[in-house]
Amino acid sequence: MNRKLSIFSAFVTFTMMIVLLMGGTVTKTDSGNGCGTDWPLCHGELIPTNPSVETMIEYSHRAVTGVVGLLIIALCLWTLVAFKERLDIKIFAFLAFIFMLIQSIVGAGAVVWQQSDLVMALHFGISLISFASLLILTILIMERPGREFRESVPAFLRKLLYGLLVYTLIVVYTGAFVRHVGATYACVGWPVCEQPTMTFEAWVQMIHRILAGLLFFYTLFVHFMAIRLKHRTTRTAMWFATFFISCQVATGAWIVLGGHATYVPLLHAFLITCYFGVISYLAYHAFRTRKTDSRLH
Repeated sequence: MNRKLSIFSAFVTFTMMIVLLMGGTVTKTDSGNGCGTDWPLCHGELIPTNPSVETMIEYSHRAVTGVVGLLIIALCLWTLVAFKERLDIKIFAFLAFIFMLIQSIVGAGAVVWQQSDLVMALHFGISLISFASLLILTILIMERPGREFRESVPAFLRKLLYGLLVYTLIVVYTGAFVRHVGATYACVGWPVCEQPTMTFEAWVQMIHRILAGLLFFYTLFVHFMAIRLKHRTTRTAMWFATFFISCQVATGAWIVLGGHATYVPLLHAFLITCYFGVISYLAYHAFRTRKTDSRLH
């Protein structure tokens, strides 16, 4: 294990989490146009003078994203040098970089060309993939050579984890779409919309609730199967996943029922980020144990 590289990778992963939360703050406070339609400048200036609150939020998000982008590049180069023989580490370093780059391009495009809500909803999911790649990369770097944990994942449980990962991204996309179309408070009541007339925004909100509810029960089912199949790694990680998704559902209800403070949606975003990180690692763990089993047989 390269101790210095491990610490640096963990730090970069943490800063990526900050980028995600700052992006959520931009969306929550409607600060996406805080710098006008200029990018990378802000209202035609490198450093805005007499900025409004919205400008400060948007500009700080851009600045931190730029710094984190440079950190990810440095991390990728370092890992290429330190782990010349580890293809898996190289792949996750590349994924972290490429999705960070795509996130920046989508963000810049939203400012310059005013992208549609359908496109903008992709932004958070792309950032999540970059974060999950950094998290897995950090775990791989921290593993001691020859002592990697290779507990084989049963085929059925492996397929459940793959499906859970993909389905989580779908739910995340619908949640981001809710925010971008302004449908957060389109439904009166929870868990179902209680108003007599359903608008487009109300349907968007209701569909997200249904999909999020199914994600909750899907998570419980995977957790149950991990316990039943006595798979230690998945069982342990799914305790965390179940905790995060339970809190996620609770904060979602809190937002609808009166949690208008900015920190509540940010907590909502933080929880799904943690949840997605856990599920991403489990899915990759299931994949690499399959590869290990195939080599052994």
